[in-house]
Amino acid sequence: MFNSLEMAAISQFGFSHDNPLESRRKAGLIFERALRRGKARAFWSRVTGKANGLRDLSHISPAVAPRPARQAGVVNIPLAKIVGSENRVRDFDSAFYPLSDHNRDRWIGIAVARRNGASLPPVELIQVGEEYYVRDGHHRLSVARASNQVEIEARIAFVLQA
Repeated sequence: MFNSLEMAAISQFGFSHDNPLESRRKAGLIFERALRRGKARAFWSRVTGKANGLRDLSHISPAVAPRPARQAGVVNIPLAKIVGSENRVRDFDSAFYPLSDHNRDRWIGIAVARRNGASLPPVELIQVGEEYYVRDGHHRLSVARASNQVEIEARIAFVLQA
């Protein structure tokens, strides 16, 4: 699980509360749990025939012209209103659980930064009616959901008529 440099650091510093290796290990365990949930939900979706994927923004009519967002700056958006993605529908399910292992390093890095109190940039969303689609920030959203967060800071890129 740890390489030789990491083992040397563990032997020198131990697993203290401030140990970056311990933070990564804990974040890795949380990622594994989220990945298992995502895969289990995908399996159950196939068994029941119920859709469980993120909605794809490209399915919105291309004739709809974007207009500037009403709200400038950063706003808090309920995670329950974020239902889809502009381009990453195969990486996460409808609850933003990761669906594959290739998200691991980025996801863990964000989880560690969040745990250490680092300031993360707001996610970027596209508003369609009362729902939102992710333009940027899929991993931040996934970590927020795994942490039982209810809202997330976001910038609204633009609004599409529903």
